Amino acid sequence: MRESELPPKSAVVTIGRHGLSDFFADILQGIGKVDVWFTFAMDDMQQRYRRSALGLLWIMMSYAFFVGGISFFFGAFSQASPDRFIAYVAIGYAMFAFLMAQVQDGCQVFVNATTWIKSVSMPFSIHVLRSIFRAVFTLALNLIVAFSAMLVMGWRPELVAFLCLPGFVIYLINAIAIQYTFGLIAARYRDVAHLTNSITRIMIFVTPVLWVREELTGARAIVADLNPLTHYIEIIRAPLLGDVPRLSSWAIVLAITVLLLAIASVTGAHMRRRLPYWI
Repeated sequence: MRESELPPKSAVVTIGRHGLSDFFADILQGIGKVDVWFTFAMDDMQQRYRRSALGLLWIMMSYAFFVGGISFFFGAFSQASPDRFIAYVAIGYAMFAFLMAQVQDGCQVFVNATTWIKSVSMPFSIHVLRSIFRAVFTLALNLIVAFSAMLVMGWRPELVAFLCLPGFVIYLINAIAIQYTFGLIAARYRDVAHLTNSITRIMIFVTPVLWVREELTGARAIVADLNPLTHYIEIIRAPLLGDVPRLSSWAIVLAITVLLLAIASVTGAHMRRRLPYWI
């Protein structure tokens, strides 16, 4: 950018002073336009499976095949009963897929909306909420399959299952922070998307989805607990399986949530105004 194109110093001061308030205002305005991002998200789902005989059923079938295959081959290595292990994998993989989608989709959330951002004046958060709703919709379909299979195997929800509801709220808050942050950074630095794709591919092997965290001891248990995804999955899966989540997991998740919100607010305040130029 040429020096003549740079904003005056007074404008830079104004951006710094009002950047945070503008960022949160953008989030609130986007949340208020439910009809817009809901319509966008549903259109995305329809376009993705247009002219497909099974349509959205492919999401549920793909999930069912993965959970069934993993339970069949990895269940023999676990000390848990087959019913318990299938439920463990089914819920764990649904949560894991949702969390990974926030990072992967977040890197493309603004890039994929280039036409709309450049041609229509609307809150940037609408594109974030559009992407999050798609992930929530997919998660709902996956959980339908998981709960159906668990009910057939004799699972019945207990009162402790309601403890997962605050966890879902935390997931949504984290999703907004993650997608907004990665969306801005990846729009400016395109290599970020390739880096995150490389990292997320191996995360399933170091996250308690294919294996049971409680069966680990020693150094491997310590490494598992150092993985933040272990605790994010714990606060949802444990209540649904009839257990109370560890307080340490909730403490870690809340601390990370606050940190992510702080990063998102700072990133949004300093980078969102230049987004149209980067895409």
